[in-house]
Amino acid sequence: MNSKERVITAINLKRPDRVPLDGYFRQDVWARLEEHLGTKDAEKIMEALGLDIRYTMLEPSSAFTERAIPSPWQIPEIGMGRKNLVIKRDNGWLEDEYGICRIPNSNGLYWVYTYHPLAEAGLEGIKKYRFPHPNLEERYRGVRSDVSRWDNKYFVAVELWNIFKTSWELRGFDRYMMDLTQEPKLVETLADRVLEHRLEQSKQLVKLGVDMMVIMGDIAAQETMMISPRMWRKYFKPRLRIWLEEVRRQKDIYFMFHSDGNMEAVFSDLIEIGFDIINPIQPECMDVVKIKNLFGNQVCLHGTISCQKTLPFGTPEEVAAEVKQRIASCSQNGGLILSPSNTIQPDVPLENILTLYETAKNTTL
Repeated sequence: MNSKERVITAINLKRPDRVPLDGYFRQDVWARLEEHLGTKDAEKIMEALGLDIRYTMLEPSSAFTERAIPSPWQIPEIGMGRKNLVIKRDNGWLEDEYGICRIPNSNGLYWVYTYHPLAEAGLEGIKKYRFPHPNLEERYRGVRSDVSRWDNKYFVAVELWNIFKTSWELRGFDRYMMDLTQEPKLVETLADRVLEHRLEQSKQLVKLGVDMMVIMGDIAAQETMMISPRMWRKYFKPRLRIWLEEVRRQKDIYFMFHSDGNMEAVFSDLIEIGFDIINPIQPECMDVVKIKNLFGNQVCLHGTISCQKTLPFGTPEEVAAEVKQRIASCSQNGGLILSPSNTIQPDVPLENILTLYETAKNTTL
């Protein structure tokens, strides 16, 4: 099997020749891989690790790009080295194309939000907000190139932020949490506008031949959801259903839902909506084997290898043991794409990263 065949087989809950592999890496981690493998060629690094999924990305408009600089936050393997871009304001704030501003946190690993463009908006302001134009051809040039390069060999995915995440980034998290209980009309209006925007992007992406859309954005924390399952079902489940159904009227592609944390309460809802894959199944937050036993005949699991404990603090032997255990318990009918349960952080030893992928490649299903 090639990588694309391997991933599709696993998603369809059949047994591939080996477990498919995926992963996300911080820039500093990627630099260590470059040094160890003796190459800066992203494709060669991904091939060496055995990664089966390739991620493409939308790009900003040329008008934005002309004023922009590379963001300090990059995932190097996405889009084959194309950069996330921001505009640096005079006060040092870094502004994205949606008008959301951030600054690096104290250690530079993550960011702090400094401005939300709809923080003070009322209903009319939300109706008038101008999203970045979704149909500019220049946004999709890289996607077209990536699909052409990878299509026959690799499974090609693209990521879009979900309605909940996009809404609170535009509004501000604290204010949006209050909106959910006090301003239902405002929440619904903003959610509908975000959905409309994402559908326009999705329809363009489907035309270009991507295999999967990853609907991203955390809805859960370590132990429970960020909002109640009832509230999630009221505002977001119906719109996610529309998103998937509208896209699939155009072409029957795969969908993955990403949220960190314990979202077991809405697992069956996500399957009902039509998601094919759920990521990342953090073992510190949910019992991976329990989830597999409950839902493994309905949906493919993606992730499952501990980024909080085993990868940063375990020995190579412990990493290998977790990989083997996960494959043995969760891939008996396919239905598993093995990956770290989050972006690999700087505290993960290089040997543990290499052990993860080498063990997985050499473990018989």
